[in-house]
Amino acid sequence: MLSAIVLAAGDSSRMGSPKALLRWKGKPFIEHVCDALRRAGVEDRIVVLGGSSHEVLAGWTPAGEKVIVNPHPERGQLSSLRAGLEEASEFSGAFMVCLGDQPTIDVETYRRIIEFWEENRDSIVIPRVIRPSDSKLKRGHPVIIPAALKHLCFEGPLEKGLHWVTHHGSARVSDLDVKDPEIIRDFDTPEDYASLRQ
Repeated sequence: MLSAIVLAAGDSSRMGSPKALLRWKGKPFIEHVCDALRRAGVEDRIVVLGGSSHEVLAGWTPAGEKVIVNPHPERGQLSSLRAGLEEASEFSGAFMVCLGDQPTIDVETYRRIIEFWEENRDSIVIPRVIRPSDSKLKRGHPVIIPAALKHLCFEGPLEKGLHWVTHHGSARVSDLDVKDPEIIRDFDTPEDYASLRQ
């Protein structure tokens, strides 16, 4: 079993409004992410919200997702991941770390990453793609962390984030080359969002 943890607790300071509620193709970003996970067959889905949780839940209706609130989102992404891990199923063999501001990742990309993890269950699985701007390989999200390495997420310094986990000496990492450039695309500013709407 695989659990997905969708990180959407950031304060969206540069965007000026909750990114989870930005709309694309008639639906909020957070719904695009969760819908893709549902279609990819991920049954255990946890969404981690932050200070804008009331606003997000007023504009989005979960459909089977567990929703939790990180009381201290200012402590960084790793603190939100820890909050999500606490709520994940005890039967999970791994945890897929997804970003709430990546609504454009294709469902087939999620499926391919999951299939690759099923073949490499002892590894942290990280997708990567050739970045159009410089033709270099770049790692993106979602990242899958096997349950055997869950403890690293609680041991790492909060300021180091997920990078500390994926670069830990005890962690084996398997990179998966994909063709979906959306795994490295997120939306931090109004200009980023404008480019999507165009």
